[in-house]
Amino acid sequence: MGFLDKAKKMAEQAQAKLDEVQGQFNAGQPGHQAGGPVTEYDKHGRPLTPDPAAPVPTAPPAATTPGVPPTEPPQPPPPAAGPTPDPSAPVTPGTPPSEDPNRAPKLSSGDPLAG
Repeated sequence: MGFLDKAKKMAEQAQAKLDEVQGQFNAGQPGHQAGGPVTEYDKHGRPLTPDPAAPVPTAPPAATTPGVPPTEPPQPPPPAAGPTPDPSAPVTPGTPPSEDPNRAPKLSSGDPLAG
């Protein structure tokens, strides 16, 4: 046998060994078994799990006919959180409401220990 024949034979043996090891590795990976469930991922790469409490839709929603009122009245929007500010009141950022809004804020000398 010549040198090139020996090199070719060794390369084929090495490739066969690599294919065998790769096949064993892939067989042990989760989610790669034939016929197993396919894992879906969200846009952040987290696996999605089906929500068992979510009902499975059995029929498409009923189509609405123009001019016919819906069977259920629309729900009112949720109440707004907190009181609505007076739009006519002057707004000065950084000034507490208890102070006079027309008075300039008190300036410090920059010394954090000065009172």
